[in-house]
Amino acid sequence: MEGRASSRPFNERRAPLNEKSINISDVINLPLDTKEQKKAVDDKTPCVVDGRLKVYNPDGKNVKRLVELLKNKLSRQVVGSMVGCVHCGMCSDACHYALARPHDPTMTPAYKADQIRRIFKRHFDWTGRIVPWWVHAGTPKDDEDLNRLKNIVFGTCSGCRRCTLNCPMGVDTAVLVRLTRGILTELGIVPEGVFVVSKDSWETGNQMGVTKEDYLETLQWMEEETQAELDDPTFKIPIDKEDCDFMYTINPREVKYDPRSIGNAGKIFYCAGESWTMPSWGWDQTNFGLFSGDDKLGGYIAKNLYEAAKRLRAKRIVISECGHGYRSTRWEGYNWAKYKQDRPSESVVVTMVRYINQERIKVDPSRNPLPVTYHDSCNIARSGDLTEEPRWILKRVCADFREMHPNRADNFCCTGGSGLLSMVEYKPLRMEVARIKAEQLTATGAKIVCTSCHNCVDGLTDVIKHYKLDIKVAQILDLVADALIIPKKNEKK
Repeated sequence: MEGRASSRPFNERRAPLNEKSINISDVINLPLDTKEQKKAVDDKTPCVVDGRLKVYNPDGKNVKRLVELLKNKLSRQVVGSMVGCVHCGMCSDACHYALARPHDPTMTPAYKADQIRRIFKRHFDWTGRIVPWWVHAGTPKDDEDLNRLKNIVFGTCSGCRRCTLNCPMGVDTAVLVRLTRGILTELGIVPEGVFVVSKDSWETGNQMGVTKEDYLETLQWMEEETQAELDDPTFKIPIDKEDCDFMYTINPREVKYDPRSIGNAGKIFYCAGESWTMPSWGWDQTNFGLFSGDDKLGGYIAKNLYEAAKRLRAKRIVISECGHGYRSTRWEGYNWAKYKQDRPSESVVVTMVRYINQERIKVDPSRNPLPVTYHDSCNIARSGDLTEEPRWILKRVCADFREMHPNRADNFCCTGGSGLLSMVEYKPLRMEVARIKAEQLTATGAKIVCTSCHNCVDGLTDVIKHYKLDIKVAQILDLVADALIIPKKNEKK
């Protein structure tokens, strides 16, 4: 996308709120420090984190804890994004929140990032320490300010990083948003949905609280269904099989809401004559730590998966279709878990490209006759650089593939990224700004929008339902399975 400076004044008066939208825009700047606050900063009373949703102490005694957490999370990347913004306005032309609310400056990425910059300037920048009023430095003084900050970083940003690609200074606003989310998470100030999902992840090892019994029963069920479809009782979904070519990891949504995707994957692996397995523990490739900013949770989930691959001596890890799962498992998780990357990992999309290239599977595009377009998941395209492989496949399994514009790294978010699907209190605003995505989908004229992310499936489904679009959502793996030519038993390799 060709960047351009915004013609709108940064401090332009915002438009009246839509009555159906949550009152997130009613946000004031964090206040400048008072003498009482300065005293509170010097107080050594620690912040007690008990893992529960708790009210921030309104007397300001926990401000020092907030500053300590920020100090511990500072890195070269973070500081660069803290000081690099020149408020040129180019990020506003990239953000779907700002585009959907063009007269609301609180929706611009720069404004959102400024709320944590104010705290950084007040405590870590010399000008902010000496003349805080000059550089707009400040510290939150009570629970009300912290909850406003929570609503900004959790409710008005999907972490898509589209603004980052449009920034001439290289400011990564999503990094600052995740940093702030992480601080608020440690303080216990999070949306209820984030708390519930994080709790399930800690207690069950997966973000949807799927028990081991339910997981194994679902695999058994899909094994039987696929045996009937293939007319081959020898078909198996192997569990904890050692020394395989790869270990297949999935999104808990597949177990709970879309088990057919597991069967479709098994069918493709069967036709390819693949040596594969699924672990009984450590199977969740999603990682809510990426969304909540909780590196400890991120490391715990990622380590479970890496240890499972090590235990089974799998040669590599194959990740089912999930944007943040792909990013977390392949890159971020190793840093959070402080784990050595001892084996390669790849998206199942790359696996299927190899199968088709090597003629290990055969497909018939006429079996997918409806016009299909492709939605690039933010974490797969912008943060994962996996843009050409999905299109290469779709052009071979669909009779009518149509490009969406803008696309690849410039594509717009499904509106459900960064954990927003779990935060019901922000759905009204999410659906309001989803107008940008709805217009993009409509312009393609496609009947099916395909994506490579389970989170995007739900996000796009919400958009389609809300705006009453005549279009269905599918995943690449599903379309490949539909186009798959099943070999006869005596022809199977």
